[in-house]
Amino acid sequence: MQILTQQKTEHTPLITALYNAVDSLDAEGVVDQVTDDVRFQLGNHEALNGREQVKAANEAFFSTIKAMRHTITGIWSNGDTALCDGNVHYTRNDLTEIEVPFAAHLDLYDGKIADYRVFVDISQL
Repeated sequence: MQILTQQKTEHTPLITALYNAVDSLDAEGVVDQVTDDVRFQLGNHEALNGREQVKAANEAFFSTIKAMRHTITGIWSNGDTALCDGNVHYTRNDLTEIEVPFAAHLDLYDGKIADYRVFVDISQL
């Protein structure tokens, strides 16, 4: 994970921890950043609720790829809402690669992510 933006917010450390876990394909590390009753939605997939569903979905997704790496080019926040965007570079299991833009909207509660929405097109994976 690489952050290219010079703009930092109070939520930059949380975003850094989250995307370090994501890029490490570490589902446990991802759910360490979320509330027990988190709502999570990836792209146009159905929203999931709760840490266990989020962990299982991330484990399943991580098994479909060899690696991924986020480059974050923007981070913004307003109160308990943080936004970030950039590109995500995927390495498929057959070692072919693709890079696509992404954006994430994070609603926070008590320092954890309560609503995690990722806007990305993973249809080419």
